[in-house]
Amino acid sequence: MTRAARRAVSAAVTLALVSVVVFALASTLPGGDEEDENDRPLPPDYLAAVRAQFHLDEPWHLRYARWIGDLSHGDLGVSLREKRPVSSILRERLPVSLALNAAALCAIVLLAVPLGIAGAWRPASRPDRLLALGTTALYAVPVFWAALLLQWVFAVRLGWLPLFGFAGETLVDRAAHLILPVACLTYGGLAYVSRFVRTAIVEGTTGEGGRVARARGVGPLRFLLVHGLRQAAIPLLTLAGFLIPRLVGGSLLIEEIFGVPGLGSLMFQSVLARDLPVVLALTLLSGTVTLVAMTGADVLAAWVDPRSRRVT
Repeated sequence: MTRAARRAVSAAVTLALVSVVVFALASTLPGGDEEDENDRPLPPDYLAAVRAQFHLDEPWHLRYARWIGDLSHGDLGVSLREKRPVSSILRERLPVSLALNAAALCAIVLLAVPLGIAGAWRPASRPDRLLALGTTALYAVPVFWAALLLQWVFAVRLGWLPLFGFAGETLVDRAAHLILPVACLTYGGLAYVSRFVRTAIVEGTTGEGGRVARARGVGPLRFLLVHGLRQAAIPLLTLAGFLIPRLVGGSLLIEEIFGVPGLGSLMFQSVLARDLPVVLALTLLSGTVTLVAMTGADVLAAWVDPRSRRVT
């Protein structure tokens, strides 16, 4: 069996196990829906009717089987908190999270790859050590502290950028709301991505292929950019498979701090409200994105390097 086929089967099994665990844990969490928004007890008759409507009076494994059956028909259920289909909620929130994470991914690549190349130009030199020190210092800054600091400086004190939200009549207004959240998602990835690029290029240019290219008289800059990046392609593809899930998970806290109406803030609010249909749908979506990203990275790596297409 090819490597891609094995990873696809493994991804499907992993996603099924994750859904079972999340459903079981969410169904056994303490607390319940016995109170309204003002913490007043709900009438027993009304509470029993609500539980019967959403099948909350059944054992969790029967509700899981029902959920799988509905999922096979494309039905994600109804939100217990908003009393409307989960699919419609996701359609409203998904574009915001896609814009946020896509912008952060592009920013990381555009900044980290040149920094990695600059560090690989003269390894162990003073500029290389300064780059390592600076990016590592950024990585050590807690994201919630950085978010609050950026809000205070650029939104409160200077008034250059919006404090929170994602409102705006024009594309420029909405882009302005994403600048600070994107900055918070980007700075942490600069350290390990740039150093990963630097290490991959250095290792790729010091082997036998690097010596042959130098013997042919390839110029230093062309040698670094063409030969070094080509040798680092497979490790970079593998890193990309882990970078996308990290951005998806990190956006949960960022969206909540900046009031961005995306999937991250939706997950945070749904967990607090014990909105199981929404939590399950978001878990399924994030798990699918994670597994597809990692499987896609393996498939691309196998396409770039034919030697890894089959698993021994």
